Amino acid sequence: MKKSDTGKKVLSAVALGAVITIGTAPSVVDAAATGPVAVAPGGTTQVMEATPGNSKAVRFTLGLGAGYLTGESTELVYWPEVNNHKASELVWEIDNLFMVGVQGELEVGSWFSLIFDGWFKATDGDGHMVDYDWQIPGYDWTDRSTHDDTDVTDGSMIDVSANFSFFRAQNAVLTGIIGYKRDNFGWEARGGDYVYSNGGFRNATGSFPDGELGISYEQTMDSFYGGLGFSAGFSDRFQLKGRVIYSPFVQGEATDYHHLRNLVTYDDFEDGDLLAFDLSGTYGFTDRLGLEIGLRYQKYDTI
Repeated sequence: MKKSDTGKKVLSAVALGAVITIGTAPSVVDAAATGPVAVAPGGTTQVMEATPGNSKAVRFTLGLGAGYLTGESTELVYWPEVNNHKASELVWEIDNLFMVGVQGELEVGSWFSLIFDGWFKATDGDGHMVDYDWQIPGYDWTDRSTHDDTDVTDGSMIDVSANFSFFRAQNAVLTGIIGYKRDNFGWEARGGDYVYSNGGFRNATGSFPDGELGISYEQTMDSFYGGLGFSAGFSDRFQLKGRVIYSPFVQGEATDYHHLRNLVTYDDFEDGDLLAFDLSGTYGFTDRLGLEIGLRYQKYDTI
C-alpha cells in the first residue's frame, strides 16, 4: 500500500572526528623555484612561506580518519485534506554511530583548493525512535509507540567543495566556498511498547514482540551550498580552521515503511535549508604527517 502526504523533515547532527593527514610534496612547475618545497599537514604557514611569489605550486593531501556521530531526525506528516492537520510525528535518534572517513585536498598555488570529504558508517549504530499519531484533529496525540531497539542501518556524508582564498593577513586566510553535499541515513525500529486509543482515549497499552521489525525509515539530502572559511597558523606545527556554509536549495527524498500495517510513505522535497559549521585543529608531527581533530554541526530544515 502506498501513501503520500505532505511532510516536513528536520535533521540535526553533531560529529566529532580525528583524521591522520599525509601530505605529498608539491610539484613546482615554476622554473624560478629551487630546491624541495616544504609540506605541512592541513595547509599550515610552512606551505605559504615555502614558495613566496609562486602561484603554481601544487600539493595533494590525503587523510584517513575515524569519527563519532550523534543526531536526531524529526519526520512530520500532515493531512492536506483536513486543513493540513498534523497526523504523525516520528523522532529518529542517533545515539552513537562510529564512522570512517576519507579526505583529499588538492591545492593549486596559494589561492585555490579542491576538497573531497567522505564519511561512512563503520558498524550499525544505536538509536531510539518515538512515533506519535493524532487521529482526532484538535486533540493531543492519540497513539504512541516507543522503540529502544533501533539500529542506524545507513549512514554516509559526502562533501565536495571548491575554496578560493580572497584575503590574507600574516598567518590568517579567509576563503569563499562553493560546494555540493549529500547525506544519507537510515533506521530500523524493532519491538517496543505502545499506547493506543482503541474505543477510548489512550486506553490500550502493550508491547510488540522483541526483535519484530516495526518501522524502517531512510532519507537522503542533496544540496549545493556557499559559505566562508578561515584558517590561522599559531606556530610552525599548529593550525586552526573552520567554515560556515548555508544552502536554501536542499532537495531530497524519504521512505517510511510501517511493516506491521503494510503502509509505505514516499516523500520528495525541495527548497529546504541547510546550515552547518566545522571547527578543527591540526598538529603537524612532521612536514608530511599530522593529526586533525574536529567538531561538526549541521541542521537541515525542509518542508
